[in-house]
Amino acid sequence: MGAGSLPPITQEEALHILGFQPPFEEIRFGPFTGNTTLMRWFRQINDHFHIKGCSYVLYKPHGKNKTAGETAVGALAKLTRGLKDESMAYIYHCQNHYFCPIGFEATPVKASKAYRGRVLQQEVEYWILIGEPSRKHPTIHCKRWADIVTDLNTQNPEYLDIRHLERGLQHRKTKKVGGNLHCIIAFQRLNWQRFGPWNIPFGTVRQDKQSQTQGQGIAKSESEDNISKKQHGRLGRSFSAGFHQESTWKKSSLRERRNSGYQSYNDYDGDD
Repeated sequence: MGAGSLPPITQEEALHILGFQPPFEEIRFGPFTGNTTLMRWFRQINDHFHIKGCSYVLYKPHGKNKTAGETAVGALAKLTRGLKDESMAYIYHCQNHYFCPIGFEATPVKASKAYRGRVLQQEVEYWILIGEPSRKHPTIHCKRWADIVTDLNTQNPEYLDIRHLERGLQHRKTKKVGGNLHCIIAFQRLNWQRFGPWNIPFGTVRQDKQSQTQGQGIAKSESEDNISKKQHGRLGRSFSAGFHQESTWKKSSLRERRNSGYQSYNDYDGDD
């Protein structure tokens, strides 16, 4: 997450925690590496280090698990607010790839307003800084939010490769019409002391009947206030906590099919 008391881990350490074995360069990730798989891996890593976090789909206008009712304006407000929060991190699922939004810039549309103290929302254009894990591309991309919204709203068989905007709208070979796998996923570190024992009424969390504070109300954290009630019921959300309490978590299987494409994969016709 970029903040906390634990030291950072390498990609190889994370793969080992998830049950993969070396040589890691021979691992072939395929279409199974979907959005829900990433959120499950996040939960498993949290369990390993005995910390608590949640993951959910921030913005997905089309396809399975779409964020119904969420607008591009609302998603931008949540993303820019979260990018200033050390407890938040994001993954942007784009064409055949995952990478990480790490910052933003609001640039005035008119040069005469570049140095004004305050500029209205409609007077600026938002750019998102995105960290790139691939060695074949620049370390950081800077993409207009408007182009990202176009990518997320384009449906099969049309698609937009955000890393190659010069190619314009393209068409993939698929029999499926409609839907889009692309989305922005949010990952959040939770302060379990403020949330209290495990009686949060959503995700994979179940109430601990042996809790000493059973029956007491739960104080919402500031970060949880930012999550809308509609998002609470979405399948895209999953909670994780690394407590060795009996019957607290449902353990997910580490068995995964290994297909083609290291560090990336091909978009496919299945829903995610």
